[in-house]
Amino acid sequence: MASLIIHNANLLSFHEGFSEGADAIAVEGDLIKAIGKWDDLKSLAQSGTQLIDVGGKTLMPGFNDSHIHIWKVGNLKTLMLDVRTAGSLDEMLSIIRDYHQQNPQVNWITARGFNEAGWKENRMPDKNDLDRITKDKPIYLIRTCAHIAVTNTRAMELSNITTDTTVPSGGMMYKGADGKPNGIFSETALGLISKHIPAYTKEELKIMVKAARQQLFGLGITAATDPAVDPLLLQTYYEMHEANELGLRLNAIPILLPDGGEKPYDLPGSYSSDWFNVNTVKFFSDGGLSGKTAALKRTYKNTADKGVLRLQKQQYLQLGRAALEKGLGLATHAIGDQAIEFVISCYIELSESFPEIIKRIEHLGLPEERDLETMAKYGIATSMQTIFISELGKNFRQYLDQQYLDHCYPVRSVLKHGILTALSSDAPVVSNLNPLKGAEAAVTRKDNEGYAIAPYEAISIPEALKAYTVNAAAIAGTKKIGALQAGQFADFILLNADPLKAEPEKLTSVKVEKTFISGKCVYEA
Repeated sequence: MASLIIHNANLLSFHEGFSEGADAIAVEGDLIKAIGKWDDLKSLAQSGTQLIDVGGKTLMPGFNDSHIHIWKVGNLKTLMLDVRTAGSLDEMLSIIRDYHQQNPQVNWITARGFNEAGWKENRMPDKNDLDRITKDKPIYLIRTCAHIAVTNTRAMELSNITTDTTVPSGGMMYKGADGKPNGIFSETALGLISKHIPAYTKEELKIMVKAARQQLFGLGITAATDPAVDPLLLQTYYEMHEANELGLRLNAIPILLPDGGEKPYDLPGSYSSDWFNVNTVKFFSDGGLSGKTAALKRTYKNTADKGVLRLQKQQYLQLGRAALEKGLGLATHAIGDQAIEFVISCYIELSESFPEIIKRIEHLGLPEERDLETMAKYGIATSMQTIFISELGKNFRQYLDQQYLDHCYPVRSVLKHGILTALSSDAPVVSNLNPLKGAEAAVTRKDNEGYAIAPYEAISIPEALKAYTVNAAAIAGTKKIGALQAGQFADFILLNADPLKAEPEKLTSVKVEKTFISGKCVYEA
């Protein structure tokens, strides 16, 4: 018998074999028991069955964000200052100054979210700007991409930064006209500062995760992958899982190489359950396009910069092989064409001994045609972010030559090659983590200023929604989620309109009315 039956619904699912025309879904416990016509399923109802008539509204699987830094999303809602709304350098400095004055108890001022490409000043802040706020308290300001940070003089003093400081491989410590550090650090060099900032406690991390979770539920996100989990956060997730506090289905990908650290973290063990999974480890091969740190074969427009290749090949192969021997898959951040080629070459070498284990590339911003052919041949999957086109398109147009721009985040080409592809947000790199906004960007290819970027790389609405559901579950190696199908978990969302009938430019006008996980409503608008 069913504990819940939802009927008079427009059911959508994007798995092969889904039969259209069904209008009812029956749930028993935390699983979908049956899908079909209401006339056929109403016999499953009993005295305690909850019956919900949704009046013809659309029911589909919950969204699965395959690459989102959950605790960082929550951090900007709790303990870290969010400066993403700043429209200019002066406005950002004013926000930080107000925070400094209103929070005298804070030992380090940490903030995140600036994007200089959208400012009238159109330049990166440096220590001199932050020194105007305070020279007595350290400031650590993270760019929206999280691959660049700016500090004031006090932060560098506490971190023992001098002109002669040794910069770790794969990082940059920038200097001013006087030859001294100007407070700007990128990639692995971030660790020179961040390791001196007092670490969050597990209790603080739990607060952040719970704060983010409520936002995810409101956007219909019922499952997610956190793709950069350090040992303390991994312990926190395990504790929350054991206490039944996660609330959503979570796939954690631990990192092995800390920024600025010479010694890798210990390899984690694999873990599998209905709510929490650890089956993959993470590496960073380069930075981001929006901050000109992704590793390119050609220079960024009007500069001599080619970005930063972070990994040392032998160490990467050694650690990757050790992970694969433990049954763990590999996920590697690679955006620029140079980084993508490097990662694929390493994956090919490792595939000789481990052909079946998960190998995925995070982002895949500028792959070449031969990269896609090789990925298809070796079964290399990818989690991409079309939402970057929307929020960071101005950066791309400003920093990339036309040839690069013409195949930036080429989702259509990736799918055409038969590569398993999921879509995701990478929040809080972007402020809008709504999967429907990500789908809208995938379909329209327009940035927030209305410019189309590689419009021939657009995909259809069903393809975008499949990438946020079925494909997202597949790339994580998780089962029983991602589709409306008997035997799967009853994780689904009720929408106020059919997204397949929406105009592509208005996909975000479709709203989530209810979110269900294991057949229980966890969010109602």
